[in-house]
Amino acid sequence: MKTTDDEALGDEVRGLLRGAHVATLCTLAAKPALRGFPFGSVVPYALDGEGRPLVYLARIAAHTANLRRDDRATLFVRDPATAEDPQVTWRVGLTGHMVPLAPARRAGEALAGAALLDDEAHDALFARYRERVPGAKDYALTHDFDLWRMETVVAVRFIGGFGRIHWLAADKVLRPALAGGLDETAGGAVEHMNADHADALIDICRGLGGVTPEGARLVSLDRTGLLMRTEGPDGLCHVSFEREADAGNLRTTVVDLVRRARAAMA
Repeated sequence: MKTTDDEALGDEVRGLLRGAHVATLCTLAAKPALRGFPFGSVVPYALDGEGRPLVYLARIAAHTANLRRDDRATLFVRDPATAEDPQVTWRVGLTGHMVPLAPARRAGEALAGAALLDDEAHDALFARYRERVPGAKDYALTHDFDLWRMETVVAVRFIGGFGRIHWLAADKVLRPALAGGLDETAGGAVEHMNADHADALIDICRGLGGVTPEGARLVSLDRTGLLMRTEGPDGLCHVSFEREADAGNLRTTVVDLVRRARAAMA
């Protein structure tokens, strides 16, 4: 298959993964009686700016025990609107190595082998997860939880229906967060939004972000969405675009986001 074909398939896969929220996480059992057998269960998931999967696992969960012994995993995602015959529609499997993530403020409590992130970076990733799973902020009230990321995606299996069966390299599906010229334009766009469109940022949080803040400032943006810091309540709020942004369509993509938010509040 030509590289350009793989890139088009990668674009398609990213869009499908962005539109679904639930997957089956498959890990290798650590339980002695089942050691090495595949173990799968349903999990919500989110994506980081590059498209790598994020899951939020309790420390008492079987998946946590499994991944601490062997970090290999597959995240299987299927069409959430599957027809009667699930084989006629799409499904995606991402296979790779999972790593627990920990903020610097919790370095002393981190799992062995965890990737330590600065607090802001970790909180930004958790904001992405909370966008998909709003109740996640309360999970830690009952058990200790950790954010895990498929740090290295080894391969992607995409089946788009009968006869559309493909193995894709990770670099055809993952994409830099500031691709498409955003590395040069994102900073100016953030300054412009904060200077001239503070009301729109508040509306985005209220209409699509699940919070009703008194104020909001844009912290960053990338091809996938906006990250805002809210006041009253204080926190981070991530809201995704409906389509991937680039330098050419960023303005219309943000305008569409504001329209969606205001329509949701109407």
